Amino acid sequence: MTIPASEFEFRHRTWFILGIFCIGLACYRIDPRNSGVVVARALHSRIALLHALSFRTSIRLVFIVGAFVVAIGAMIRAWGAAYLRADVVQDSSLRSERLVADGPFRYSRNPLYLGLLLGVFGAGVLVSRLGWIVQMVLAVVFCYRLIFREEAELVRVQGENFLAYCRAVPRLVPALKPRVSASGARPHWREAFATQTPWWAIAIGELAYAASLRLSIAILVALVGVPIHLAKKRAIASRQVAVVKVVK
Repeated sequence: MTIPASEFEFRHRTWFILGIFCIGLACYRIDPRNSGVVVARALHSRIALLHALSFRTSIRLVFIVGAFVVAIGAMIRAWGAAYLRADVVQDSSLRSERLVADGPFRYSRNPLYLGLLLGVFGAGVLVSRLGWIVQMVLAVVFCYRLIFREEAELVRVQGENFLAYCRAVPRLVPALKPRVSASGARPHWREAFATQTPWWAIAIGELAYAASLRLSIAILVALVGVPIHLAKKRAIASRQVAVVKVVK
C-alpha cells in the first residue's frame, strides 16, 4: 500500500516533480541511448508505411507524437484547473474547503494527476530508455501518494459527501461518461492554460527536437518553462498574501 505524501512533499510538490525529470535525464549517464530514437528505429523496421520514409523522418514523427501526448496531458490539467482556479492549483497548502464536481472531475477524481502522468509519459522521448522507465515509476508512486493525502483530508473535511463522490467517480482512470451531475460552475480558461506553462514548454521542446534533431536544444526549450512557472507561483502567492492583509 502506498504511503500518503507528507506535508513537506505536498508543499514542495513542484520541486519533487522537477526532481523526477532531473533523475530521468541523469539516467543518460547509465543508459546513453535516447528512448525516442530507439522507438523510432523499432517502428521504422517493423511498419511498412515507414519504410518509404527516411529514418530521420521516423524520429521526427515519434517526437511529434510525444509532443502531442504532452499537450493532451496539459489540456486535461488545464481543463481541471479551469474549475479549481490557479490559486488552488498552485497553492502549496492542501485545499479541501470545497468539493469540485464539474468539468473533468465528473469523469475522474484526479484529472490533474492524470494529465501529469500523461505529460511525463509523453516527455519520456527526451530521456534515455532507462530514464523513461524510472521517471514513469517515480511519477506514478508520487502521484498516488499525493492523491492519498488529498483524499484523506477531503474525507475528514467533507465526510459523506466526498465518500459518495468517491463511490461514483473513478480515482484516476476516467469513466467514459460523466458519473455526477454538473453543478454549473464557470471555468476560468485563461489562467488555467497559464498554469500549465512547464508542459507547454516540454511539448514545444519536443517539436524543437523534431525540427532540429538536437537534444540539447529540445531540453533547453523544455526547461524554459520552469522559471516562468516558478515566477507565476510566486506572483500568485504574493497576491494571496495581499488579499489576506486587505481582509484583516
